[in-house]
Amino acid sequence: MTKKEKNVMIITPNSGDPECQILSNELENRGYKVNFFIPSTIKVDVGFQRNFYKQFESLEPKAALVRGFGAAATQKIFFRLDVLRALEEYDIKLINSRESLEIASDKFLTSVFLENHDIPTPKTVICEDPKKALEAFDELGGDCVLKPLYGSKGIGITRLNDKAFAENVIYALSQINQVFYLQEFVEHNNRDIRILVLGDKALTGMYRVSDSWKTNIYTGARAEPIVLTNEMKNLAINAAKITKTEIAGVDIIESKNGLTILEVNSIPGFTALQKVTDINISEEIINYFLENA
Repeated sequence: MTKKEKNVMIITPNSGDPECQILSNELENRGYKVNFFIPSTIKVDVGFQRNFYKQFESLEPKAALVRGFGAAATQKIFFRLDVLRALEEYDIKLINSRESLEIASDKFLTSVFLENHDIPTPKTVICEDPKKALEAFDELGGDCVLKPLYGSKGIGITRLNDKAFAENVIYALSQINQVFYLQEFVEHNNRDIRILVLGDKALTGMYRVSDSWKTNIYTGARAEPIVLTNEMKNLAINAAKITKTEIAGVDIIESKNGLTILEVNSIPGFTALQKVTDINISEEIINYFLENA
């Protein structure tokens, strides 16, 4: 007699994503049947005898591993976050939670949470008014990084270190109603540190080394091994906890003033990291998910 499959859910904008497939295979190898929940395709029924909830009744554990909800226009982003909150209202545990995604996916909130808990992070100004953004350019020393409020992989990030160029960029973006997130440029020798945190544990990490100031793997940086110090581990764990993120990719730079947190990622990729560590990352993520679900 074969062992009955247990249903488990992964929330993702793309079920064909290679990392989702790796995590799915890990679950299937343990006897789970994986259901992919894609927020952009969901129809929510309210007032129809809990029809929406019925599709989750067979989940075991009653939880979902969240691997993203997709980029979209503002209303769609809010709707998808609302869908995740609705799942939590039905007592389905999300790892990471809706609150985590709201904080860590928003660079503004991440910066505020870090500062409020005395975690070192670069000076940052956020505003809508282009005149105030130009004032911030000067306040930040005439050398800063303009980042999209939401986004990952280094997409849309621009360094502004020339006043005329800054004016052109800021006024152009103001025409399409962009929010300005301006962060002082901190010299970091073209490398940063990514640490993968699972709960109370800094699992593993890597250097991301580039030929330019951008150190995202997606934009061409290369992964190199690192021996994590206790200071690095503790800083990463604290940053993840402060932003309510159980599974986190924490980005740290080594500045002249010491270790500084740049970002906390609530949907951390692990393909590049896996190349420089002997730890089976997908196995550890699934272990954590099942133990805490």
